[in-house]
Amino acid sequence: MNEQTSEDRQEIIKAVLHYFYQDNTRSGTHCRYNLKYHIVWIPKYRRGLLTGKIAERLKQILAQIANEYGFRIIAIEVMPDHVHLLIEAPPKYAPSVIVGYLKGLSSKMLRAEFLSEIRKYIWKENTLWARGYYIATLADTVTTEIVQEYIENQKESAGDMGNSKIAAEFVQAKLF
Repeated sequence: MNEQTSEDRQEIIKAVLHYFYQDNTRSGTHCRYNLKYHIVWIPKYRRGLLTGKIAERLKQILAQIANEYGFRIIAIEVMPDHVHLLIEAPPKYAPSVIVGYLKGLSSKMLRAEFLSEIRKYIWKENTLWARGYYIATLADTVTTEIVQEYIENQKESAGDMGNSKIAAEFVQAKLF
């Protein structure tokens, strides 16, 4: 391995370690996490009913749900025919469960308050949202390639510290 490649790897590892130490992580009972999801969903039949009072109330309801479950809404936009949400959630919730809470509870609450207006657009009983959704995970500045390089070179980098077994444990322990 040439000297330049070794230096590049060291820089990558330093960047990844710096990333883990930033204040963009949250703490769980036994973990540190940074899980952000971009979620998009639509009303049934993609009807354009999310306007005015319904749209404002939907934002309030989603904030209430987020507060109850320990989610953090980073950004939200309610368009007439879809909802965009950037949310951070603890790892104890699977992404599909998060979407289920957001869509299920908001549907129930909006239908309780605006049933007559919703029925003008959606005639199916007990329904507001379409079944599907879009979801993507987000990272701040670390790419998949950087993390892959970091993982592949952990032992090699730790070996530079002396005893590779102790050094590997030391590098891992520094993260947590």
